[in-house]
Amino acid sequence: MKKYITMLKYVCCFSILLSILSCADDELFRETNTNKEGFATLDANLLLTTVQASISGGRREQWRTNLVYGEGIVQHLGGSWAASEYGAFYKHNEDYESALWTTNYGDGIVRDLIDIQERTKDKEEFTNLNAIAKIIKVMVFQRLTDTYGNVPFSEAGLGFYQNIYLPKYDNQQEIYTQFFILLEEAFQQLNENADEVTGDNFYGGDIAQWKKMANALRVRCAMRISMVDEAKAITEINAAISNGLFESNADNCFGHHDNTPFNISGAEKSGNGFSQALKGAGAIYDHPTEIILSKLTNDPRKELWFLPGATGVIEGVSANNFRWDHPGGSGNLGVIQPIISNNDSPYLHLSYSEVQLLLAEASQRNLIVGNVQEHYQKGIEAGILQWTSYGATVDASAATAFAASKTLTPGNEIEEIATQQWLTLFTNGMEAYANLRRVNFPILDAVTRLDSQTNGVMPNRLGYPVEESTVNKKNYETANAQYPEGWLSRVWWDIN
Repeated sequence: MKKYITMLKYVCCFSILLSILSCADDELFRETNTNKEGFATLDANLLLTTVQASISGGRREQWRTNLVYGEGIVQHLGGSWAASEYGAFYKHNEDYESALWTTNYGDGIVRDLIDIQERTKDKEEFTNLNAIAKIIKVMVFQRLTDTYGNVPFSEAGLGFYQNIYLPKYDNQQEIYTQFFILLEEAFQQLNENADEVTGDNFYGGDIAQWKKMANALRVRCAMRISMVDEAKAITEINAAISNGLFESNADNCFGHHDNTPFNISGAEKSGNGFSQALKGAGAIYDHPTEIILSKLTNDPRKELWFLPGATGVIEGVSANNFRWDHPGGSGNLGVIQPIISNNDSPYLHLSYSEVQLLLAEASQRNLIVGNVQEHYQKGIEAGILQWTSYGATVDASAATAFAASKTLTPGNEIEEIATQQWLTLFTNGMEAYANLRRVNFPILDAVTRLDSQTNGVMPNRLGYPVEESTVNKKNYETANAQYPEGWLSRVWWDIN
């Protein structure tokens, strides 16, 4: 995997070359690529590395969307000005809300991803690369549609290939239908005897791992729609299980990064964007919340994630406070461990722990036949042990013993399973926010501040960029009309 981390150093130089050759309009996603000969000579495998690095290496969306609105809203972390003011207190900031949209549609992730697909489709020499691009397409667009609702999907990124510069916003239900089609196609298409994928930062070109990834992602997507379309969810989960899921933490999907600080010319995506977001200009101003610490009683992850402050005790910030409001001062608050804030920390996209906890929920809800308790305890144990990949020293026997002690309470199973899902998604605020809206657990601390713009009601989505109302007006207005309450309107799958 080391060579794939090293390759990140060249990613942004390649991105610069790409934008020069393609003359992309980075303000939107309506590509105007004009140099067709130059564009066609670029290495699609290197372009894959660019896309993969950009998903977790971009500080803009990792700061504004993942940390501020994701981790802030779900009350994993808080205390800094932005994470509290906008995320925890539920306030609008158009620039922050639009960050994920901007980096995916405007800064090239979607454009580059669609380019890989278009240049490799129906070509035997790119069988595996094309299949992997399909899986990553689901990863990218799942974050987008879960965050905003209806989004450009079927026509996105096709400015160069089909002259579509003002793409329609696809209905979220149809987007999810296409997700399952893409994941099944990718699984069937992946072939260990076909092309070698040389630019893969996630799995180093291991096709067997990608097959499991397609199925694990299929479970996540199926559970996401399980409240609104139970029959479809059952079909898709069982298909994924039949095809083969993650079997241990060895299958976890990580984005790998090197120790590159923020904004290094030619290597902007090499470091972990979330880690860079935590550090900001140097110091870390976010801390564990009171509620996350309350859910970590006797849990080994408490010390893996946090260090004590000045009092020698790990104290949490209130959901209604800035860090400087904390009794005795912010110096008393718990501190985030370096394994999380290091530039070369990996970024966990999808884990064996998450899959096991989703299967526990599916079993409890009778969507599948399974051992609820076994899935639950495996998910907890894996969720602790996965931190060895960050460089943490973990007592495996202690993790096993703790997981074995976690027996589900009759009548309270879904809340306890969902709480563990919330914990295992720590640092992946965007996914934690989506899953929390689906299951409504754990019950977060009440936001009682008078300056909350929602009167303490958690937002159900982020708003579209204001820019869209002018540059893609017709399609924007059609989509925005589906959400009359703005960010309090629910997306299609959120009916609970």
